[in-house]
Amino acid sequence: MSYSAIPKTYAAAFADASSSPEEAEQELDSIVSIFKIEPQFRDFFDTPSVKREDKEAVLLKTFQGKISEITLNFLQVLLRRGRFSFLSEIHEAVQEELDRKAGRVRAKVKSYPAMDEASLSKLREVLKERFKSEFILEASEDPSLLGGFVVRFQDLAIDSSMKSQLKKVRQTLLDSKLPVGVVYEN
Repeated sequence: MSYSAIPKTYAAAFADASSSPEEAEQELDSIVSIFKIEPQFRDFFDTPSVKREDKEAVLLKTFQGKISEITLNFLQVLLRRGRFSFLSEIHEAVQEELDRKAGRVRAKVKSYPAMDEASLSKLREVLKERFKSEFILEASEDPSLLGGFVVRFQDLAIDSSMKSQLKKVRQTLLDSKLPVGVVYEN
């Protein structure tokens, strides 16, 4: 099994085993965010010199009674199989699996200036009509775009930025040849 297949395999098993996959995904989301904001906690689980039994004890003490049994069992399986380091990737794969089943698409939108909620809603509707899927938009501001926006999802990019349009104009001007003998005066 390749490393890229590991998160997808575990994500599919987790989604299938969960009675409420959306709830389980939210629990994983909370757990992954804890690992992101608490580097010492993450380092504890990433350190090979810490015994697996110690990691399991900390896992139980931290999460037992706070998350569902299926999610806790899943975390224990990841620990026992040496796959705990894939937790973030598994979480992303669970999101993708649930989105695929629900007909949703997650897209990243970069714009300058930042898009307000009305603009995002309109963009969401246009994307829904064009691609026949519900869209979950993750918006961020990128001053390097100079204006406009870029939407990225799956393997597609829709670039409507000023930066891109200026590059096209520049390339068109560079590609056009001036007639011989034409003199320009200032």
